[in-house]
Amino acid sequence: MKSLPLASGILGGALALGLAGWLIWQLQTPDSTGLAREHVVVIGPKTRADLMTAVDQYLETTDPKREKPQVLAALKPELKPKMFCHENLVEVRQKSNNQQLVGLAASCEEYAKVGQKLLASSQYKNLALLTVDSTDGRYQVVEIQEALEGDLLRSSVREMFSADGAPKALEISDSGFSALSEENRVEGRKTFGLPPNAEIQVYQPG
Repeated sequence: MKSLPLASGILGGALALGLAGWLIWQLQTPDSTGLAREHVVVIGPKTRADLMTAVDQYLETTDPKREKPQVLAALKPELKPKMFCHENLVEVRQKSNNQQLVGLAASCEEYAKVGQKLLASSQYKNLALLTVDSTDGRYQVVEIQEALEGDLLRSSVREMFSADGAPKALEISDSGFSALSEENRVEGRKTFGLPPNAEIQVYQPG
């Protein structure tokens, strides 16, 4: 029986070390669970296509409220530049009877054709939450919330996405933008009638 205090001490020490290890793990792996509470909905192919068409039209159009200028459109309009966007859909949540929240990763690039090269300028890459109105059967983006820099985007992403959506969005932000950018390059070359391996030149004002 005299050995019990020693055993208790060893057990207590092991528990303390285990707790310390758990706390360190928690600090190294911050919580990514989303905080948004709207109901996540499952959408069919047609609804998905309609929503993404509305998103594309919004992101590819200059919107003064977003302060996302398109440099070539402003400085080189004679080149007839175009903004190309591709998105990776994370989730759709129901905001109201007529509005849905579309959470996604978006990559946009502004391109024009110069000779046999693709001229690149303005770029946009971010996680976003768009409010899409579906009144009268037409889909239109009426608001956008974008992930804020800092804390590896984690704090704002947790607010923007659902419990399962936030980790997925953060995972996409780590690796998904490069694939979306490649889709923009492919579409840009095709749209301007350039070969698939056409060189891309970055526009330098002045």
